[in-house]
Amino acid sequence: METLQDLDKRITTTTKVQGIVKSMKTLSAVNIRQYERALASLDTFVEVIELGLQTVLKETALPRHAAVSDQFTRGVIIFGSDQGLCGRFNERLADFVRQQLISMKVTDFSSLKLIVIGARIAARLEAGGFIIDKQFWVPGSVNGINASIYQVLLSVEGWLKEHKIAQVDIFLNRYEKLTSASPDHQVLLPIDNDHLRSLRKKQWPGRSLPSFRVPADQLFSGLIRQYLFVTLFRSQAESLASEQASRLRSLQNAEKNIEEHVEELRGAYRIKRQSTITSELLDLVAGFKATVHSELKTIDQK
Repeated sequence: METLQDLDKRITTTTKVQGIVKSMKTLSAVNIRQYERALASLDTFVEVIELGLQTVLKETALPRHAAVSDQFTRGVIIFGSDQGLCGRFNERLADFVRQQLISMKVTDFSSLKLIVIGARIAARLEAGGFIIDKQFWVPGSVNGINASIYQVLLSVEGWLKEHKIAQVDIFLNRYEKLTSASPDHQVLLPIDNDHLRSLRKKQWPGRSLPSFRVPADQLFSGLIRQYLFVTLFRSQAESLASEQASRLRSLQNAEKNIEEHVEELRGAYRIKRQSTITSELLDLVAGFKATVHSELKTIDQK
């Protein structure tokens, strides 16, 4: 049976854990904010890239895409997490990837060229029969996303040179402020020609028409590379924001449970303390009665 000292130690330890959880909550909230700012800043960058594409597409043909078939290899990029305490963030995404690939009539997962960002999602996928071609650590901040995405782009370029890659898909958890992480899929390559056509037909926003001196094909290739970079950067930033939001919700639930546990421990401590005080008082009364009885008996004998 626990003593008052044992209960006091448990209350102290649990309170310390509660302080750690609160600190982690604050850190997650700060991280979410920085990723939100990064996502917002990408809008202007994308607008500039699309203005450049709108200009160069007037003088260059749209790229031709090979049809996806069994003769071509499908590339897949998956954004997960390295750390835990984020609920079913990785499990839900891994299940979603499997379901989507099956719906795309992909039966042999080992035939995929797979890039995974995140150790936990990688372990989950390997347990499900996937063979990972390249694995990268998740960036710890916005500043680390650039280097991570350049590594991914270099790997994709290697795929295009060495393998018959007809399509590259991205899987990630979308960031939603008020809801849990939402797994999503988008196509990185080939570039959507319908979108490029809409840019070509779009009216230039200014009075002066733009011009360029470098060869159109070279400029188009550079802009497409920047477009792919921005798409991957946005996916990584959104996945990180979603991870932090999932972690924040998990920590909020943990904090609530800890608060309830602390109250239970404090209630048990009060009951135990009252019981101890009552027991001590009863012992004092019993001892007093025994002493008085002994003295009265001695007096009677005299």
